[in-house]
Amino acid sequence: MSEVASEATFDAAAVRRAAATICAGQAAACEAAGIPDDSHRLARLVRSDFGSYRELAAALRHECHPDLLPSIPRLCAAALGDTGTARTLSGDQQLADPFFHHGDLVVEGDLDVEAPLVVTGSLTVRGLLADCGPDSVVVVGGGVTARGVFTDGDMCVLGDIEAEVVHGYYNDHTLQARRIRARLVVEDEHATIATVEAGLHFDLDDYQQGYGDGVQERLRALLVDDVFTADEDEEDGEEMFDHAALLARMRAGLPVFRADTDPGPR
Repeated sequence: MSEVASEATFDAAAVRRAAATICAGQAAACEAAGIPDDSHRLARLVRSDFGSYRELAAALRHECHPDLLPSIPRLCAAALGDTGTARTLSGDQQLADPFFHHGDLVVEGDLDVEAPLVVTGSLTVRGLLADCGPDSVVVVGGGVTARGVFTDGDMCVLGDIEAEVVHGYYNDHTLQARRIRARLVVEDEHATIATVEAGLHFDLDDYQQGYGDGVQERLRALLVDDVFTADEDEEDGEEMFDHAALLARMRAGLPVFRADTDPGPR
């Protein structure tokens, strides 16, 4: 990022106490539900000798199991207590190094995430939020609001995601949220764990890498022609939806929805 990340004082003892409380709660819940206890992942993580919350965030590059990620903002918030602050970063931001913030974070432009990002509060991005798996891991304790969310890495949001477009791509990672509200949600070989409220939603089974029944026709009815490009796999050069073209158009601040379409749940 163009601005140095805020860094809270790291208290390893407080972090381990908070982890023990969380692990005990998880173990009890798993026992009550009759399912395997997965709290060992958090217990193992906090055994490391971290010197800062940024170092803890950096460790998520190698410890990013979907069952672990929801515990991370809860852990940090519990250890730090009521010391969170609201912070605003001006302009577009490119996160190339691990970043941690305790509290709410606002980015007054696009946010490109190429490293682990942990925010204990909410994350508001005035432009686009895009990550870059496997180097990125995005973990947010509150909700996420952005014009568009494009993810091909692990992203875990404990609150809701609200955007015009939410697009998940690549099958090695997971998008988790309590609820996703958007005009368009596409799960392109990318597991999504959330309640989805969308004007148009294609899950893994529906989308089929864009070749699902009626997918292209329904997308064409919603989106402008500029986000469809020639498909190299089609002998006749048929144009198909191109999420990279959609991303580029949204970055440029250009409209992507046809003017006569319903704005959807947002």
